[in-house]
Amino acid sequence: MQKHAGFIVGAYPCAPSFHQRNENEESEFWRKLADIPGIRGIEQPCLETLHPYGDEWLFRHLPDEWDIVVTGVMETMRRRGTLPGFGLASEDVEQRRACIGYYRHIFEKVDQTNTRVGRNKVLAVELQSAPLTGTQNVSLAARCFTESLKEILSWDWPCGLVIEHCDALDKPASRKGFLPLTHELTAIAEAKAYTGKTAGVCINWARSAIEGRNTSLPLEHLRISQQAGVLQALMFSGTTREGVYGDWQDLHAPFAPFAGSEAECQESLMTVDIAAEMFRHAPPESLNFSGIKLLEINASAGVDHRIAILQDGIKAMNLAINKK
Repeated sequence: MQKHAGFIVGAYPCAPSFHQRNENEESEFWRKLADIPGIRGIEQPCLETLHPYGDEWLFRHLPDEWDIVVTGVMETMRRRGTLPGFGLASEDVEQRRACIGYYRHIFEKVDQTNTRVGRNKVLAVELQSAPLTGTQNVSLAARCFTESLKEILSWDWPCGLVIEHCDALDKPASRKGFLPLTHELTAIAEAKAYTGKTAGVCINWARSAIEGRNTSLPLEHLRISQQAGVLQALMFSGTTREGVYGDWQDLHAPFAPFAGSEAECQESLMTVDIAAEMFRHAPPESLNFSGIKLLEINASAGVDHRIAILQDGIKAMNLAINKK
């Protein structure tokens, strides 16, 4: 594992482009993001391109030394809006194949990115299990996911693959309703036995908290993944029970207030102490990466407030590491 060298920042939900604002604001946002100390790189969704303004635009604004973690979650959810069978764990054969094809697009995008910059700039790709929307057949969804994972792992990836666990379909009032963690771990083990290659697990704090409707399940998921030998990443997004970020919604709420914070979310359940406890069990240097993904909920917010949310996030992470 790499020594801790800074955090991965899922900045795109704070970016002006997330709210279809103008390009001048987006450019200002990326300039100011680059000035925040402690950032190792970004978590960025891959749709057709890696940024709404295109790959060329992104690489003009991205510091050369920053790495990229590519996530499939945004495009997966976008397509599931009209194609509920789209997903790696889907029993809809045609849409499962379409999702595998989408990850082939990511595979090619990773290769193009690395070739462009002359190094392995993409650190990892985050996959999500995504069964047929509304299915209750967990075992069938798990078998479908295993088959997808076998195929995807067989490709010659120049980066890590991690399954980002999202709240499970067998829990009441699920949000994403993807596979339970135990089934994802089984799929990893079976795919490894078949291909000789392995995927890791990324625990996203909010997505596990939402599953349990409590703040203790993320740590349990961390321990289960560690015991299986596949914990590779921790990402910190928050959730709330009330307020503008909703009732146990997957809306990447910022950290709860802490000393020195500027743009905190009063209702957030994600605290510095919680992050410190996670890092006590999984120090950053033991992981492939750790970081934050936070949302600016106000579509009309200015660039400085968007940046303040991310600055606070980095401060909170550093405080958490020092507490552990």
